[in-house]
Amino acid sequence: MCEDAAFHLARLQARFSLLDAAKTGHLRPEDFDRLAERVSNALGVEHDSDKARALVDGCRTYWKGLADTSGSEQDSVVTFEQFAAAAPDADHFDVYGQPYANALAALADRDDDGFIEPADFLACLTAIGFGLPQVKQLFARLSRNGRIATGDWQTAIKDYYVNASADTPGQLLTPRTI
Repeated sequence: MCEDAAFHLARLQARFSLLDAAKTGHLRPEDFDRLAERVSNALGVEHDSDKARALVDGCRTYWKGLADTSGSEQDSVVTFEQFAAAAPDADHFDVYGQPYANALAALADRDDDGFIEPADFLACLTAIGFGLPQVKQLFARLSRNGRIATGDWQTAIKDYYVNASADTPGQLLTPRTI
């Protein structure tokens, strides 16, 4: 297996594990609701706010894309194999993943100035389940003047999901297994 393929598989496994909130070995719609709840709680955002509702909607859209692509809409269960096979390309991400990425960045941009502050970035990504040392490394790579532009983070999220290369900023979040 080439280096990029090994990193891509490790990234898929890490993402699946983070999404599998109940650690059942498969994904269900409620895992995506839990994801939105964890992030909203970590950032102190009221669950009935527009931003929190947008994140819930974005997470549900992401789930729908996985379920539809993997053929799991009937039983509402996605296994790792189905998840890996349904891994989105850029067009799929634009429809099903971008609403999640946009809502996540908007929620972390708590003062709506177009930038994500260090504490909010760290709280958001550790709530998702990423390790603090890796999150700090990613912040250092993406930040300019001590903050991350929301558009830069949205681009990095998409790249993390659709780019198989080992040379993406988000790759810093994936444990090195090779």
